[in-house]
Amino acid sequence: MKFGGTSIQGRRGVERVASILSSGGPGTVAVVSAMAGTTDALLEGAEAAVAGRPGLDQAAAAVREEHLRVAQDLLGEGELDSFSAYLGAVISRYRAYGALLAGASSDARRSLEAASSAGELLAAAILAASLRGMGVSATAVDAARLLVTEGHPWAAEPLVQESGELARGELLPLLRDGTLPVVTGFRAGTAAGQVTTLGRGGSDHTATVLGAVLAAAEIWIWTEVDGILTADPRLVAESRLLPEVSYAEAIELSYFGAKVLHGRAVPPAASAAIPIRIKNTMHPDRAGTVIEARRPGPGRVRAVTQMEQACLLTMTASPGAGLNRLAGEVFSAFADARITTLMVTQSSAEQVICVAIPAVELTAAREALLPARFLLAVDIKDQVSVVVVVGEAMRGTAGIAGAMFGALGEHGINVVAISQGSSELAVAAVVKRQDVGDAVRALHRQFGLAGPG
Repeated sequence: MKFGGTSIQGRRGVERVASILSSGGPGTVAVVSAMAGTTDALLEGAEAAVAGRPGLDQAAAAVREEHLRVAQDLLGEGELDSFSAYLGAVISRYRAYGALLAGASSDARRSLEAASSAGELLAAAILAASLRGMGVSATAVDAARLLVTEGHPWAAEPLVQESGELARGELLPLLRDGTLPVVTGFRAGTAAGQVTTLGRGGSDHTATVLGAVLAAAEIWIWTEVDGILTADPRLVAESRLLPEVSYAEAIELSYFGAKVLHGRAVPPAASAAIPIRIKNTMHPDRAGTVIEARRPGPGRVRAVTQMEQACLLTMTASPGAGLNRLAGEVFSAFADARITTLMVTQSSAEQVICVAIPAVELTAAREALLPARFLLAVDIKDQVSVVVVVGEAMRGTAGIAGAMFGALGEHGINVVAISQGSSELAVAAVVKRQDVGDAVRALHRQFGLAGPG
């Protein structure tokens, strides 16, 4: 069971999560994010230290005060004394990173990861203490001891075999003894013992990797919504809950903007054929959405999603360079810079490649393209959104794209670019950002997603 930062916020949040866990039965493992706002505060303080500005001590004091207040409201005297001492040690270690952060070395970047993930240590400790106060045997476990990773800072990839050996070796004895492990999300470690992180939303990934290596019956992601909906309810009032979606549909939806589940979290569960259940912390009795292997039903499109803040880069090859050379250069540069490509189209006749990326990655994308030799020009449209229809039953079904673009055309919405993946799971369209709400609503109506299905 994984709980996000908003779920575990404040005394009531911790009590609510502890109540859910206490009724979960034997064999339950918890994964917790930092309390809402904690990671941002710690990261801002650490980045201030990197830049040589004040701010780290203020961040440390604010985080300490917030967690101490929650602990004082929640814990009995013995547990409070123990947690207070641990809180002091974690905050002292965070402050000590200040001396290491003033630089651009890889060690400094790793220190930044360790400093910013201290909130997970505190959340796990206070939740475990709360459970013990309820008579549940529980202990906090640092995922840096369980997950071995490699790769880029802020986006490390767990090594499944090595992580499995460590996780089983530490967690299974606790479970056999009737102890509930409360594991930190987001944090991991290298083979050399350095703290790494799995990136924002990485607690979902921690939960599914642990679920896979422990052969869990199910993986439950507790959040603040009832599950996966047919559309963003902020844009479509009649959006409805999908009781079940396939692994592939969940990946597509999360990749293109649905925030219920991190897309990288799905493959570990899918490879082990373990269902993922999305549940609402505020309404634990509701069924939620189950993500598992499923045979496509009679419906074609299952949901509409959107990446509201996107950019479209239209790149033209230098004379004589050819499209293949340009593509190789562009995608190699984007891979090195970890730029997310939302969709790709090309024109062989015009020697042009169009790539949609998240708007927040535009500066990094520009920098990545600076050394390009085969790139003549880049045209940037920075006020666009990507709208996507998703459904595993769309495979081999004629007319989906036609119905999609017909619906957009009827509402006067201009399509700037289109793309369909080879899996036929999704069809994407780039529209002006001002039209994104109308586009999502038009597609939701066009494919009858407000009705049962």
